[in-house]
Amino acid sequence: MDRISAFMDGETSPLEAHQTILRLKQSDECCETWKTFHLIGDLMRGDPVLRDDFTNRLHARMEQEPTLLAPRMNWRKSANLALSAAASLAAVAVVLTLVLADNPSKPQAQIAAAPKPAVAPVSQTAALPQPVPAANQGRVNEYLMAHQEFSPSTTLQGVVPYVRTVSAARDSNGR
Repeated sequence: MDRISAFMDGETSPLEAHQTILRLKQSDECCETWKTFHLIGDLMRGDPVLRDDFTNRLHARMEQEPTLLAPRMNWRKSANLALSAAASLAAVAVVLTLVLADNPSKPQAQIAAAPKPAVAPVSQTAALPQPVPAANQGRVNEYLMAHQEFSPSTTLQGVVPYVRTVSAARDSNGR
């Protein structure tokens, strides 16, 4: 009995602990002593105490219970359905945002128009005027390309802001 108490308190050598475990396996009296010591320890710590035959009664009642076989719930299938529904809603939200957002590339409604002056009809044979090219057209384009990222027209246009445009300007010498 002293060996069991010392073993429970961790005061035995490994050889004595092994011998005590062998005695507990072979003797019912040692097992009862083991249970009594644990019951005393539980009472001293204030742990709830069960009756001695609790485990035996529990095993007997478990054997009397019928076995129910229920199919396993496949949570992966329901998770896949939920994730696909969330992805669909996200796609619809993105499309609606792009459609309803102030997109600078779509034509704007004209708010007010100046009255057109009365012009005499132009004959079909008259040549249409051609725009005059700007003197520093190359430098203006380079400036606009360099500062393209600050333009308000680049919002929500996909990968356009990330594309670098390469161009070559030629002067009068062909360089």
